[in-house]
Amino acid sequence: MIEETSSSSESRESTAPVTDLLLYLVVGMGLFLVIGVAIGSTLTEVSILTTSIAYLVNIVVFIGTVYLVGVRRGRLSWEEIGFRPPRLPGFWIRIAVLAALALIPIRVVLALVTQLLVGGSLENLAEAPRMELLNPGGSLLLNFLVSFLLGGILVPVAEELYFRGAIFTWFRRRYSLWIAVIGSTLLFALGHADLLPVVVTSAVIGVVNALLYERSRSIWVPITVHVVNNSLAFLSLYVLLWVQQTMGLPAGF
Repeated sequence: MIEETSSSSESRESTAPVTDLLLYLVVGMGLFLVIGVAIGSTLTEVSILTTSIAYLVNIVVFIGTVYLVGVRRGRLSWEEIGFRPPRLPGFWIRIAVLAALALIPIRVVLALVTQLLVGGSLENLAEAPRMELLNPGGSLLLNFLVSFLLGGILVPVAEELYFRGAIFTWFRRRYSLWIAVIGSTLLFALGHADLLPVVVTSAVIGVVNALLYERSRSIWVPITVHVVNNSLAFLSLYVLLWVQQTMGLPAGF
């Protein structure tokens, strides 16, 4: 019995060495942070170009990390995570859409409660650094199209490939389900460190997506949750901004 346990442990460690996780973190989150800081210190004026670059860095770095660290090195395959050929189980896709719709009001309430509990105000949420990227001035329609396409669709694909396809899979090979859920969720929340409410609400979607991915074995299921959630959030935000702009209401109304 002891030999079987030891053999099983060694097998898990061989398929998920710690060096793989370190590479995922250094190349993925590390590079994303370094490039983000470099962009922030170089571009003093926020514009739609700044916003586009920020989205593209996210997409290229995270997808590139999954490919170079995981797929290219033979540690991961597109087939294993259910990305290619696309596995789109109808039942799970419907569950994903319903989960995304249910998460929106839950995340909004959590964000507001968290912000109030830490002594902030609702105006602080409107003044968060990411809001400047979402509304950098200029054409509101152009800002919406860029954010909707890049942030609403492509960024979720990149982040799910990285945090669920690569990170969660690494934890799952080595540890139990809930350790994998918690580990990947903490890193996902950390990757969205802005205001505390953003971290908290990101953790919620991280847990849901990890569990859906575990049950469906298709990365397209959490991608669907993420895309629907982000797209509807952007649509709601820009409708509010349009109303604010049209009616001449003050910011943060």
